[in-house]
Amino acid sequence: MEEDWPLNPHLDEDPNGWQTIAPEHMSIFMPSSLQIADMHRLGLATMASQELELRQGQANDALEGLRLALGHKSLLFRTKVRVLLQGE
Repeated sequence: MEEDWPLNPHLDEDPNGWQTIAPEHMSIFMPSSLQIADMHRLGLATMASQELELRQGQANDALEGLRLALGHKSLLFRTKVRVLLQGE
């Protein structure tokens, strides 16, 4: 039985012997994973535009985090340079 076990490290077995996978390791179906023609055929165009908005929001959040981190580093650098210049 051990040799039949798949090579997926996230697979587990429940008390009944069923193979399971933790939700945090599962792939989530998103409209962007489909071809455009299939997306329209299945009526998922609205959901695809919502997915795009969510992805843009996530990208904007990441950029804001980078801007804040860069601003903080800039402040620390300026403070350090001023301290060094005053020490001369």
